[in-house]
Amino acid sequence: MSGINNSNDKTQIASLDSNLKKPQAKNKLNLIGKKISARYLVEELIGQGGMCYIYRARDLFLESPSRPEVFVAIKVLLEEFSQSEEAITLLKDETTKTQQLAHPNIVKVYSAGSDGDLHYVTMELVEGETLEQIIKRNKPTGMVFKKAKVILEQLADALIYAHARGVIHNDLKPSNIIFDSNGNLKVLDFGIAKHKTIEDAYAVQNQQNAAVVGGYTPTYASPEQLKGAEASVKDDVFSYACIALELLSSKHPFNRVAADKLAKDATAKRPSNCPLWLWGSLNKAIALNASDRLSSLDPITAKLNHNYKPAIALVASLVIATVLAGQYYLSNDNNVKQLEAKLDNAQAINQQVKTWMSWNGPSILDKLSEIPPQYEVLKQGLLRVNQESVLQSFDGMANQLNNSGDKFKNFDETIDVYTQALEYYPDSEKLSVQLESILRERQSIIFDITSRINLLLEQSRYNEVDNNSIPQLIIDLKQVDDTYVYQPSQIHFDNYKLALDKAIQEDDVIAQKALLNVGKAIFTNTQKEELQFAELLKRESAIDALTLYQEKVNKGQQAQFPTADAVVFYQPRFNRYTEKLEGIEQYKELLEFEEQINVESVDLPSDFSLLVSLKQELSKRYITMANTLMKRKMYRTAEQLVERSEAITQSLDNVLL
Repeated sequence: MSGINNSNDKTQIASLDSNLKKPQAKNKLNLIGKKISARYLVEELIGQGGMCYIYRARDLFLESPSRPEVFVAIKVLLEEFSQSEEAITLLKDETTKTQQLAHPNIVKVYSAGSDGDLHYVTMELVEGETLEQIIKRNKPTGMVFKKAKVILEQLADALIYAHARGVIHNDLKPSNIIFDSNGNLKVLDFGIAKHKTIEDAYAVQNQQNAAVVGGYTPTYASPEQLKGAEASVKDDVFSYACIALELLSSKHPFNRVAADKLAKDATAKRPSNCPLWLWGSLNKAIALNASDRLSSLDPITAKLNHNYKPAIALVASLVIATVLAGQYYLSNDNNVKQLEAKLDNAQAINQQVKTWMSWNGPSILDKLSEIPPQYEVLKQGLLRVNQESVLQSFDGMANQLNNSGDKFKNFDETIDVYTQALEYYPDSEKLSVQLESILRERQSIIFDITSRINLLLEQSRYNEVDNNSIPQLIIDLKQVDDTYVYQPSQIHFDNYKLALDKAIQEDDVIAQKALLNVGKAIFTNTQKEELQFAELLKRESAIDALTLYQEKVNKGQQAQFPTADAVVFYQPRFNRYTEKLEGIEQYKELLEFEEQINVESVDLPSDFSLLVSLKQELSKRYITMANTLMKRKMYRTAEQLVERSEAITQSLDNVLL
C-alpha cells in the first residue's frame, strides 16, 4: 500500500519498557518459497509494519481438487522480536481480540501459531486499492457525495459493530482501509494499533506509562489520544470524521497537522461535496474538545440512511398554501382589503415562481442569483432540469479553449471550467470522469517533459536547441501546469556545476551562454548562490554579445568584435595572467608564459586592450629580467630577452598605428 510523504501519517508507537533489554536487529529473513508449520507456502512479501512482515501465502492444508489454490495473508513477527515474550504475547492478544469481530467490512483473523522462532497470525487476504489511493485519485475536488456515501456507510457500520463489542481501532487512517475486487470496504489492523511495538525512526515514547505498547497516527488521532489518554470510542469518531472530510474534498481538514498542535479555536471547513444535512454531525465528530464531540457514529449513520429528496413543485405549493392559509384567517376578521392585497401578492408570487421555472438553457447560471435564498430547492430543480444543456455549454467552453492550435491544451483553464461545473453538479459522474481524464492527460504530459529534462541533465546536454532545449521544456511545463515547479536532483546539480566550472575556466562563451539559460530556468535562488550565479549574471550581456559575435564568425559572416563586452567577459582571465606574471622568477618560465599567451589569445583581436596591456607588461618584465641576468654575467641569455622585448614592442607599434 502506498503512503503519504508525511511523518504525521505514520503510526507512532510507544516503545517497550525502558528497563527491558532492547532486541537487537538481525539480518532480514527470506521466507519466500518456504513453508511455515508445514502448511503455509510463502509466495510474496506484501507489506511490513512496525512489528511484523506481511506475506501472501498458500494454505496447503485447505487446497483440494475443487479448490486448487487457497490464499491467506500471514503476519510474521519481526525476527528482532522473536525472542521477546512481551511481543509474542501481544501478537496472541491481537488474534484473540480481533477473532471476535465477524463483520463483512472487517478483515477476518483466522489463527495464531509458531514454527520454531517464527511467530505468526493468519488472516483473510484482501488484494485491492486502499482508500488512501482512492483519495489521491480523486484530487483535487474530492469524491462526489453519491459515491462517497457508500464508503462512509460501510466504514461507519464496521466501527459501530466493533464498538458495540468493546473494540476500538485506535489507528484508523485511509491506508488501513482497503477495497476488494467487488468494491467492498475492509478495515485492516482492527483493534491492534495499541498493541503494536517499535516502528523504526517513527517511534515515540509514552511518558505516562513506558511499559505499555500503544500506537496511533498523528494526522488522524484525536487530541486526547495524542496526549496519552486511554483509548475511547471518541478517538475512532474523530478519525472517522477526518477521513470522511478528506474523502469528500481530497484535503485533510486540518492540513495534516496533528490535532494537539492546532489552536483551540481551530475549525474545519465544509467541503463543497458535503451536504448541509450531514455537515452538522461531521463537524461535531471532529470537535477538538472531547466533551463537544459525538460519543458514537450512530447520529452520522442515521443521517446517511435518511432519504432527503426535495421536490420543486413543493416550493410553489408551499407558497400558495401559506398565502391561502393567511387569507382564511383574514377573512374571519372580515378584513377585505387585506385579503385582496394578499390575493394579489399570492398571484404575484405564483407568477414569479412560474417565471423562474420557465427559465431554461445554460443562461440560467447567470440568473440563479436573482432567486432568493428561501427558494434553494427551486434553484436545485432548475439545475437538474437543465443539466444536459448546461453541461453541453461547459463542454463547449472547454473545447473552445483548446481549439487555438497551441502546442498544448489550456489545461489550467479547462480544469477550472470542469471544477466550476462540478460546483453546480457535484454528483455528476460524467463531469468527474471528464475532470479526471484531463488531470490524467496533464499528468502524463508533465511526466513526459520532466523525463526528457532529466535525461538531458543526466547527459549534460545543455546546448540542445529549439523544442529540445531545457529552457524551452521548462516553458512547456509552465504552459501545461502553471503551478508546477521542476526540481533537479543532486546529480543534475553536480553535473551542471562541473560543466559551469569548466566553461568558466576555458572562457567558453558559447557553453557559458547555454549554461546561463539552463541555470536560470531550473535552479532555485539558494542553488544559484551555491553556484556563484550572481557573478555569471553580471556578465550576461557580455556573454550575449560575444555569443552572437562567435555565431556569426562560425557561419563565415562579417562581425565587429564587441570590445567593451569582451573586456567584461575576459577580465577574470587577464587578472589570472597578471597574477601569474608577477610570480615568475625564472627566464624560462617567462618564455613559456609568452607562448601560453600567444596560444590562448589566438581568437582575440591583436589590438584588444587587455591583451595589449598584458604584452606591454610582459615586454617590461623581459627588460627587468635581462638587467638581472647582466649582473650575473649571463650576457647571451640577457640579449635574447631584450630581443623578445623589442619584438613585442614592435608588434604593438604596428597594431596601434
